[in-house]
Amino acid sequence: MPGKQGNLRALLMLFILALLVRVFTALPLRIPGYMDAYYYYVGATSLYRGLGFNDPFIWNYLDNPAGIPHPSHLYWMPLSSVLAYLSFLLCGESFRAAQVPSIILSALFPLIAYALGYQIAHNRRHAVCAALFAVFSGFYMPFWVTTDNFAPFAVFGSLCLLTAGLGLRDGRRGWFALAGALASLAHLTRADGLLLLIAVYIAIFAARWRFQPSTSHPSPSHSLPLASCLLLPASCYLLVMTPWFIRNLLTIGAPLSPAGAKTLWLTNYDDLYSFGKELSWHTYLAWGWGHILQAKLHAAWVNFQRLWAEDLMIFLLPFAAAGAWRLRHRWEFLPALIYAPLLYAAMTLVFTEPGWRGGWFHSSVAFLPFLYAVAMEGLDVLVGWIARLRRIWDVVQARQVFSAGLVVLAVFLSAFLYGQQVLSGQPGVPPWNERDQIYPQLITWLDEHVPPETLVLVNSPPTFYYFSERPCLTVPNGDVETLLAVARRYGGSILILDHNRPDPLAALYTGELSDPGVELLFVLNDDYIGPVKVYRITL
Repeated sequence: MPGKQGNLRALLMLFILALLVRVFTALPLRIPGYMDAYYYYVGATSLYRGLGFNDPFIWNYLDNPAGIPHPSHLYWMPLSSVLAYLSFLLCGESFRAAQVPSIILSALFPLIAYALGYQIAHNRRHAVCAALFAVFSGFYMPFWVTTDNFAPFAVFGSLCLLTAGLGLRDGRRGWFALAGALASLAHLTRADGLLLLIAVYIAIFAARWRFQPSTSHPSPSHSLPLASCLLLPASCYLLVMTPWFIRNLLTIGAPLSPAGAKTLWLTNYDDLYSFGKELSWHTYLAWGWGHILQAKLHAAWVNFQRLWAEDLMIFLLPFAAAGAWRLRHRWEFLPALIYAPLLYAAMTLVFTEPGWRGGWFHSSVAFLPFLYAVAMEGLDVLVGWIARLRRIWDVVQARQVFSAGLVVLAVFLSAFLYGQQVLSGQPGVPPWNERDQIYPQLITWLDEHVPPETLVLVNSPPTFYYFSERPCLTVPNGDVETLLAVARRYGGSILILDHNRPDPLAALYTGELSDPGVELLFVLNDDYIGPVKVYRITL
């Protein structure tokens, strides 16, 4: 009982600390900050205003959209917008209200790390340090509290892996059922959340086929009927996912949009915004095996760097490696040990371009608590090994000192990175709230010169709509002819270009190329993105 009370007290104190840190880091953020976060916010406002799951813009042409409004959340999943919408119902429509679900979920996230840390050896030092790493998590600090999917995916994904592991360890059907339900919530948060369910099934089959992490401790799940192990996760997954599948069937005639699968064949990330361009295995193979191999190797290296720097905060890598090797025999860690390389393979070999451009950064949060927990086990292993070489060391004291030192490093690194990203900015990149300061000035000019119903082509439709509430299209990744084809099809008549314009439109932006169908109207200068040019498209 004292141990249980101590854990509850520790959990409560950690939650209060995490909540304070999240609120403190959320308050300086006054805008969503980047395209994904703007998208989920606008999705929530559409629901709140009674427009349903519809986008007032088109941000890609992968599914050959018919026009505006366009069915929403076909490429990105809906749960982050739904959570923000629910917050709007309680608090009213505002960015602060939209932050609330992320703040609460990301404050709960360290408690999962605590539970995992305590599972290892019933060591409260392990648990507390793992939880503090989840509170002070380096590069992720500002992303936990904006309107993206980091916090919900971290919570639902890590709980899915944990409950599946507990099912393998304890042999209880309820854990497998809960793992399936949590996998569906993770899938409703991110499209690649389906990998979690795949990892669960690989772990189950590994246990059933006697691929046992420890021959002296076979998985109790082996005694369960195979039907229970196989049917429960899938059944609970489908129970939660079916309403969304039905919505998609009624909207696009398929349970999930096939547009996302086209990103398998990207040879350039910017082709995500292409129009009328074939993206298939034929075009991918035509790119050439040399280019394909080079792209895979590049993604492998960048994703490893992301694992090292963003997930492991650089200094946790050797400890996590030692701990993972030590705990490879533990059933409760098997699903996470499967999911991590599975995700790495998917983001490197399958979704190569989206993977290294942000897919890994988003989806790896599901196993962050496991990394933090195994890092503490690895610390004890390495300190014990060094203590055997240096007899003068007090092992217990050394472990405590190094544990405290790692936590202090995490705190200072997180504060430094947060300050760079949000408060002071970096060379060439202004602080968080100043990155999109050009939009209010741009909208003021448009309100004076362009009717509100005019369809505008812009670099980031979710960002533009957030500030303007004007219908808009993404600028296609193509030449002027492609641009005019998009304008003709959808009725776009105003074009806005900045230095982030597609490469094929570089000459138009710099003025080296002119076209009778594109007339320059206005130029607005910005210190960050340079000249912002407004054109009239005449068809």
